[in-house]
Amino acid sequence: MYQRQPYAPCNPMADLAFTCVIPEYIHDELKDSRYYSILARKAPTRRARELLMEFSRDEETHARNFRDTYSMLTGRTPNPPMVEEPNVPEYQEALKQRILAETSDYKKYGIDYLRACRTYLKDLFFMTRTIEAQHAMRMPLLMAEARMG
Repeated sequence: MYQRQPYAPCNPMADLAFTCVIPEYIHDELKDSRYYSILARKAPTRRARELLMEFSRDEETHARNFRDTYSMLTGRTPNPPMVEEPNVPEYQEALKQRILAETSDYKKYGIDYLRACRTYLKDLFFMTRTIEAQHAMRMPLLMAEARMG
């Protein structure tokens, strides 16, 4: 199995090694998209629902980008694991969990950015991690809004 090594130098073969983890990334991003969609229904305000649905669409876009990348690298359609229905706890707890998940993804995609050689892959990992960071940074606002409302 492909092992992510932090700060390893660029290796052209590493770009092909990403094909081992991309189906997992597609699965995770689709699951995150579903999670946000469910969480949006629990949101206490319209603004929170809209923001969470934006997150859901972002995660869906990440999955599509990874799917396209896998096809570009392999010439095949990826076969990610089936997306199970996520267990979404109470609103505030769910937001706390998502902060941890999004910051973990931020780190994961940052390491992949450093390891990738192809500009396309570097751009994909950079933009994906940037959006994951935006999600994590907006969660405290949603938490505060829920406490005030």
